[in-house]
Amino acid sequence: MSGPLAWAVSTQLNYAVVEWQCAHGVPVIPAIALMLALLALLGGVLSWRARQQGGAAFKPGRTRGTEDFVANVSILSSVLFALVIVMQGAASLILDGCLR
Repeated sequence: MSGPLAWAVSTQLNYAVVEWQCAHGVPVIPAIALMLALLALLGGVLSWRARQQGGAAFKPGRTRGTEDFVANVSILSSVLFALVIVMQGAASLILDGCLR
């Protein structure tokens, strides 16, 4: 869940910070993107740790395969969202939002 949340915050901040970045000439969007990508990856690390622990939340009536599947999807989605956040931050290094 941290991956999509970090991506949504990154997208909104990319639009909100452009005016400030143009006025001050300081490229803050790549730094924000890096921090939010790390937040997205943190969710993947937590899912990986939960998958590795295995039986901590295991209940007798449930199969382990379902929990592994959910953990794997969470890990992969956090990596995907972190990559998207990094790519959006890198675009701000190439494209100048101050031109109108």
